[in-house]
Amino acid sequence: MPVRHPRRVQAVALLAATAAVGALTIVTPAQAVVGDTVADNTYTFAAKIDVGGERACTGSLVDAQWVLTASSCFAAAGRPAFPVPAGAPAEKTTVTIGRTDLTGTTGKVVEITELVSRTDRDLVMAKLAEPLTDIAPVVLATNGPVAGETLQVVGYGRTGNSWVPDRLHSGAFSVTQADATTVAVTRDGGSICKGDAGGPALREKDGTVELVAVHSMSWQAGCLGSDETRNGAVETRLDDLGEWIQQIRALPQESQVTSGDFNADGKEDVAAFYDNGTSIEGKNRSSLFAFYSTGIGFGAPKKVWSTPGGFTYASSKLASGDFNGDGKDDVAVLYDGGISDTGRVSSLYTFTSTGTGFSSPHKTWTSSGSFNWDASKVTSGDYNGDGKDDIA
Repeated sequence: MPVRHPRRVQAVALLAATAAVGALTIVTPAQAVVGDTVADNTYTFAAKIDVGGERACTGSLVDAQWVLTASSCFAAAGRPAFPVPAGAPAEKTTVTIGRTDLTGTTGKVVEITELVSRTDRDLVMAKLAEPLTDIAPVVLATNGPVAGETLQVVGYGRTGNSWVPDRLHSGAFSVTQADATTVAVTRDGGSICKGDAGGPALREKDGTVELVAVHSMSWQAGCLGSDETRNGAVETRLDDLGEWIQQIRALPQESQVTSGDFNADGKEDVAAFYDNGTSIEGKNRSSLFAFYSTGIGFGAPKKVWSTPGGFTYASSKLASGDFNGDGKDDVAVLYDGGISDTGRVSSLYTFTSTGTGFSSPHKTWTSSGSFNWDASKVTSGDYNGDGKDDIA
């Protein structure tokens, strides 16, 4: 479907190409519509996306377990480019990352298990079945593009003489206009082609590479099979989406909830303990969020604690209560400490409420001998009537 270009021109949506027919690329008339082939081991965060063996796109690794690309890559025929349904892709989708030359064996091929789409622009976060801890994600830009700026555009898509190229290509494009959610770019003698959809537009400065935008629409002049003469393209901006991307990166695999009056205002609140998966270094991450009651609903979740690694969700069981008798409910976690020479070890950690958040977890008890975490359930109450809640 034609979509309005920021300069009031209609561009062609970069729908993923049929794999048997071609993939989007950037090449000069001699090579890639976007530019030149990329040297081996360059832009290793770039991802070749295969949707159901029928369509191809490009993306960028932005976290050990998340790829950022265009939602139009996953849109069903006849449906809008965005948003796409959340959850698993409708067709089996794999991603090849860290393989500049697709005929090689470097990098890794991983399946996509979950999609989280924006509702206001052609953009989706795609979750990988497993984290890639040996490939560095690209850094997200925090400053928006400006007219006259040069961006390096990258993609695995179609070239001027190949339907399905086997190498990553890149080329320099100039920003002609930046709107709230999109960026118009152009390049003399080159275009962005099918198969490049979702690929990165990069800012390179002082040796640092930043992801500024992703490919969305293009006139595709010079692309194999196209007789179009216009070469402008539209990119989706990212610089204002840092918080959203961070939230998606931290999406839990599982969660536990408990309730209590955590700010002592007479209304019960909700606390949620999240599994944030693993870090790039492979460390287990967890976080604690509070949903404070307004009396007629709840405020937005407030992150009150998180760890970059070292606190495992799967080893935690949650409870709440006013454990120190200060009128504010706290949160406790019964934690599996593993095996010692005396047997199974369990510990108790307390997150004490400050009224506006929680302190970092403090170990308030640990078993001196064997205490089987697997055989334990945790609850709370004021069992001795001293005004302080206890743990059972």
